[in-house]
Amino acid sequence: MRPMQLSDLDKRAGRERAVAWALAITLNTTLAPKQYEKQLLERFIAGQLSLDEVISCLQEQQEE
Repeated sequence: MRPMQLSDLDKRAGRERAVAWALAITLNTTLAPKQYEKQLLERFIAGQLSLDEVISCLQEQQEE
């Protein structure tokens, strides 16, 4: 299996792979995503949000 490239995030399969990897390494840790964060990740996988938009949403939530 080849290493993931940023261009892989242009396709749904690549976004799913990236999110699955992130969820796997945070499983059972304090870094595991909360419900709102999971919703953002689902929207990212679906292509509704870019990674920059996900980060922006998370930053806005922290400011509230």
